[in-house]
Amino acid sequence: MGLKVLLVLPIREGYNLQVAPDLGILYLGTVLQKRGCDVTLLDCTKEKMTFRGFKAFLASKPFDVVGFRCYSRDHNYVNHHLKIVRQMMPQALTLAGGPHPSALPEFVLNSMPNLDFAWKAEAEEGLPNLLLLCQEYGREIPEDLLSSIPGLAWRSRTMGQVIVNAPYFAADLDRYGIPAWELIKPDTYPGFIYNEYYPILTTRGCPYPCTYCNTPGLSGKKLRHRSVEQVIEELAFLKRRFKIGRFSIVDDEFTLDRHYATRFCERLIDAGLNLRWDCPVGVRLDSLYPELLQIMEKSGCESMAVGIETGSARMQKLIRKKVTVETIKERAFMIAGCSRIEIVGYFMIGFPDETEEEVFETINLATSLPLVRANFNIVIPIPGTAIFDEALREGKLVLDEINWDACTSDQVTVPCNHISGKRLIQLHRQAYLRFYGRPRMLWQLCKDSLSNREVLWAIVRNLKRLSRRTTTDSRLPLYLRDAAI
Repeated sequence: MGLKVLLVLPIREGYNLQVAPDLGILYLGTVLQKRGCDVTLLDCTKEKMTFRGFKAFLASKPFDVVGFRCYSRDHNYVNHHLKIVRQMMPQALTLAGGPHPSALPEFVLNSMPNLDFAWKAEAEEGLPNLLLLCQEYGREIPEDLLSSIPGLAWRSRTMGQVIVNAPYFAADLDRYGIPAWELIKPDTYPGFIYNEYYPILTTRGCPYPCTYCNTPGLSGKKLRHRSVEQVIEELAFLKRRFKIGRFSIVDDEFTLDRHYATRFCERLIDAGLNLRWDCPVGVRLDSLYPELLQIMEKSGCESMAVGIETGSARMQKLIRKKVTVETIKERAFMIAGCSRIEIVGYFMIGFPDETEEEVFETINLATSLPLVRANFNIVIPIPGTAIFDEALREGKLVLDEINWDACTSDQVTVPCNHISGKRLIQLHRQAYLRFYGRPRMLWQLCKDSLSNREVLWAIVRNLKRLSRRTTTDSRLPLYLRDAAI
């Protein structure tokens, strides 16, 4: 092709900011490089870039195509990025993909006038085809050709509306190759708990109907696997090229197919890479068994996050997670009893019909389990989820009036039926203080902070944030401070 393509992780602000390699955009980098594109990846948050800096970056090198990964919290920032792209490169093709345009493709295209195309779900299949057409026709691609590209959302000039093509979920994930790690220099990224963070994806898809999650809409309801051989090949490359000592499996459902997970662990042992690893995104407790846990530990697994969400039996049914509180307790203690794998618990508070008593059930469950850490997130009504759709139907949210900047897990985006926003913030603070204020946890935090200075600074930052929290972030965002750019 020869097109010059810029893939952008947009500017972000906020207390709960995490800077990490993005696998979705790296996979796109691989498929585009295979088609002959000259690909550049820009992580604006990692580079601590302002919009002035972004404008200067565009002035330094011309691009034919500029694409953005967009979560809901990024909506206004991406919109301002696009304005700058159109000023600097009027003929460039502009794209946006990721969870936000996947869930709201019509809204995104209608509210971002400088965006040419949006993407619904996975783009590895259709994006190279779109760029082939771009190379031939520029931005004026015939509509009959646009209608053949899977997942593409586009403005029809003849019909006067946004058209959204059906997405495509490839059964053979190996065809997309290994992520283009060289594009981002992963060894320059900060770690979270450990000093290095190399995310690895082994599966895509999720068959569960949880009301708070949009994974099935992003990667399909059917669980699809990369071959174990290709994953081991990627790990061998990372160890050879970047001298990695550990990696993180970031699948939504790594342990759901325990036969696949077992084969992976056995092959990892046989490969002799001597890598430590963890599962930080969260696995289902009801997918874990002693035999699987023991082979995971033997292959180097040191910790895993488990998605618990709530300690209320009623709320577990309402959110359709399809697991009971009794199973959660039984499996958590089973992990502690048959392995040395550390357990991190993920919890959510502020479900639409949750009561204050049920929030305390969640806090009490968290403190009763053998967890080394716990995260308590305020529920976000993520577009594409049942919770979001219900909030729209009930008038709790109006699509054109949503404050997308507040779509973070430490702010109240939508009111609960039984708990005020102010009280929910207090309960959020109390959950952390109850969990980490216990003598055992304080002693563990002291030991961790002595061995890793980043842990100490993370604790200090979180304590400061919790002490001055309000229901929303009142700071003026950068896209408004730099509105004239």
